[in-house]
Formats: sequence, structure tokens, C-alpha cells
Amino acid sequence: MSSARRSGRPLVRVLVTLVALAVIAVAADLAARTYATDRVASQLRSEYRLPQDPEVTLAGGSFLWQAVRGRFEDVTVTVPRMTTEDDLVVRDVRVRLPEVDVPSSVLTGGAGTVDVAGGTVRAEVAYADLAQKASVGALDVTLTRDGDAVRAGATVRVFGLGVDLAVTGKPVLEGSDVRLEPVSAQLAGASVPLGRAEQLLEAAGFGGFTFPLEGVPPQVRLEGLQVADDGLVVTGTVTPSAVRVG
Repeated sequence: MSSARRSGRPLVRVLVTLVALAVIAVAADLAARTYATDRVASQLRSEYRLPQDPEVTLAGGSFLWQAVRGRFEDVTVTVPRMTTEDDLVVRDVRVRLPEVDVPSSVLTGGAGTVDVAGGTVRAEVAYADLAQKASVGALDVTLTRDGDAVRAGATVRVFGLGVDLAVTGKPVLEGSDVRLEPVSAQLAGASVPLGRAEQLLEAAGFGGFTFPLEGVPPQVRLEGLQVADDGLVVTGTVTPSAVRVG
């Protein structure tokens, strides 16, 4: 056997050992990441009474290295569906936090204070869910997109007959309330004054085009509103805050 072949064997063994250690390290990192994200998801589900665990992702590189530092980067929490205190269904809630400081006591299952540097939030409210909140008594309201506005339709009684009434409004955000600001109205396909349309809606028991988003955490500031095909998209920011855990 040549000396070159013999000298190559230790190198091969070293390489195999390094690969094995790397696999073990990656597996340990993934296991720790899974444990931590599952624990956070379970706590969020319990605290906010969610129908299922939210998805928690950490995209800041090695979990174990971030755990040693006590600082996690690029944390995203996605909630497929949640219901506000006013029974309004909110879908696809996404909270992205670029930096979160977590003490070792929390990482090991104990209590502590988690510092959030801030972040962004995005959520969708389907037209069907908004319409359900707007419908009262025999008044069945439908909401659909009309360009950059929203069209609200209903059948109202005029001289004892059912007539289609449609009001088109621009959605605006007022604090934590979504409001449709009427800009035009049609009765049986013909344009009518907004005042006349409002009278007919009030006579049917309609309370207005304001939809409160109750239960928004105090750390969240809603700032933007966009019209989409299936509903309204609400965006905002998460203010820097300290959250007590455990």
C-alpha cells in the first residue's frame, strides 16, 4: 500500500467526523427552533383565544446562536383567522418583528420580560364578514369592490315594493374603526341623492357604515387601508414595547 494512500485515510476520517458534527449541530438547531416556536405559538393561542396555533417563524439565521445572544431577528407571526371582541372575523394576520430580545429565563420555560423593538402588522377583513356585521333585521347587505371604493347593496322598501339600493363609499380608517364614506348612490339603477339613500337605509334600521375593530392590542397602531378584490387590507405598526411572559 502506498504511503500517499495511507496518509489520506486520516484526512478522510476527519472530514467524515466534521460532516457528522455539522449534521448533529443542524439537527440540534432545528429541534431547539421547533421547540421554541411551538411554545410561543401555544401561548399566543391561549392568550388571544385563537381557534388554532399561529405560525411562528424565525429567519435570522442559527437559532442557537440567537438564543445565546438573547436576541432574535426577523420574527414573523401569522394567524390564519381570529375574531375580534365585536365578533368581526379578521383573516391572515401577519406581524413581523425585526428584532426581539428574550432573556434566558423565558427560553428555559420560566418568566421574564421580552423586549420588542417594533415592527409591522397586516390583516385582511373579507367583504362577506363586514357585510354580516352591517346586516340588520330583514336588511341583507352585500359588499363588493368598485375600483378603489366599496359598493354596498341592499333591497329596501319603497311604497311597499322591494327596490335595489346601492351606495358606493371610500373606506377610511378612523383610529381602530373602518368607515365607508359614501360618495354616490343608486336606486333601481338610477342615481339618487345620498340624503335620500340614507333615509331609506335608516328606515330599514341600518345603523351606518362604521365597523369597529375591537380588541386591537395597545402596542398596535393601525395606519393604512387598502381595497382588495376579496376584502379590505389593514396595515399598521407595532410600537416598541416590553411584554411580560409567564
